[in-house]
Amino acid sequence: MHNYIHTLDQLFELGLIEVKPTVLSFGAGEAVFHSQDAALTIFGIITGKIQLLRYFEAGQQGLQYVVSGGDWFGEDVLFKSTYQSTAIAIQSSQVLAIPASSFLTLLEYDPDISRQFIIQMAVQLNTAGVLMAIRDLRSAQTRVLEYLKLLTPSDHSTCILDCSLKEIAAQTSLSPEAVSRSLRKLQDDGIIHRDKRKIIFL
Repeated sequence: MHNYIHTLDQLFELGLIEVKPTVLSFGAGEAVFHSQDAALTIFGIITGKIQLLRYFEAGQQGLQYVVSGGDWFGEDVLFKSTYQSTAIAIQSSQVLAIPASSFLTLLEYDPDISRQFIIQMAVQLNTAGVLMAIRDLRSAQTRVLEYLKLLTPSDHSTCILDCSLKEIAAQTSLSPEAVSRSLRKLQDDGIIHRDKRKIIFL
C-alpha cells in the first residue's frame, strides 16, 4: 500500500486530487460498509482481514471471499453507484480509504500502479471463482484439500494457515468440526502432513 499512498500524496501536492487518502481502523465484527450503501470509496487493506458478504432476498447470507493485507475491496465504486456486498472486519484491521475520483486519477497518472491493480483484481476474481467451485464439491475432505491447494503458492508444496478453522469453514461452507475431521483424514491418508499451522503436501 505504501506506493499507493506515496503517489497519492504526490497527486495531492500537484493539485490533481482534492483530498489525501485516509487510514481507517475497524475492530473485529465492525462493518466497513453495507450492501446498497452509496459507493464513494475504494479500500485497500494495510493490516487485518475483511470478509465480503452477500445477503439475498430470502434472508440468507453468502460469503463471497476474504481479503487481507495488500488486497483491495469496494471496487464496486468503479462501476456501480452502490456497494453490492457488505464488508465486515474479521479481526482488527487498518484500511486505506480512497475516494473514487482520486483513485481513477491515480490509475490514469501512474501506468505501473494501474497494471499492478489490474493484476490484483484478476487474482481476487480468480480466487472468488475457485472458491465458488470448491463449495460445490460434495466431499468435505475434497473441499478442504482444494482449499489448501488454493492457499499454496505455485511450485510450492507447503502452505501456512494464517486463518482459523472457523474461517476455513466459512470459506468452504462447512462446519469447523467437518474441517477438523477432514484435515485429520487427509493426514491419516498420507496426503498432507500438518505441523501446527504449516501444511506440507506429501
